[in-house]
Amino acid sequence: MKFFFHTKVAGTLESLALGSLYSLADEHLKVYGHGALNVFKYKGEDRLVVIRANSILSAVAMVPFKRDEGGCRFFLTEKCALGVIDSDYTLDLE
Repeated sequence: MKFFFHTKVAGTLESLALGSLYSLADEHLKVYGHGALNVFKYKGEDRLVVIRANSILSAVAMVPFKRDEGGCRFFLTEKCALGVIDSDYTLDLE
């Protein structure tokens, strides 16, 4: 989520959130990672959505995928810690 805000919708005060869209998970990497590695492509700033804040079920982190030279792929993690982000471990995906 980019940010949360309040506004009136049809005369009722609503709590809303602005968020980014991502592609479906890369199936090759998902299979290679036995379902644990979910890599998504960021759809860009022109693909933002507004949703009701009470519809959010959980919070995740979208961490830059190190093997991506274009800088638009991210992997999903539910329990993000500095050890995950700063890891020097490299997957051989070939």
